[in-house]
Amino acid sequence: MEGTNDWNEKIFDCCKDGKTCCYGFCCTPCLFGSNAAKIDGKNCFLMCCLYGLATNFYLCCIPHYFERQNLRKKYSLKEDSCGDLPATICCSPCALCQEARELKSRENEPSVAVKSGQDAPVVIQQPART
Repeated sequence: MEGTNDWNEKIFDCCKDGKTCCYGFCCTPCLFGSNAAKIDGKNCFLMCCLYGLATNFYLCCIPHYFERQNLRKKYSLKEDSCGDLPATICCSPCALCQEARELKSRENEPSVAVKSGQDAPVVIQQPART
């Protein structure tokens, strides 16, 4: 799966967003669950438990790898310079923080949809959150 869009966030810019950085390093399974819920609507609590359980067997990279793939597919992102598998195995907290920042940065971007029979894309602006 090769995307066409670049990441808005870099993997080692963990401290760019202090709250996300602390969340990712102090409660990594919770950030994973939160990301999974935002990526494809999975249950945050169950994904947090899955990640926590997998961590006990040094297998947390497996569910993380697949969620990272889902994120890349959702936004048609290119593979990061270090690759998805090495990122999820060696730098899981940094990768989770990158994914959370990416989700946050793309939350406020307008969506573009092309309706069949139209040449020009239709830009859909999401309502502002208050």
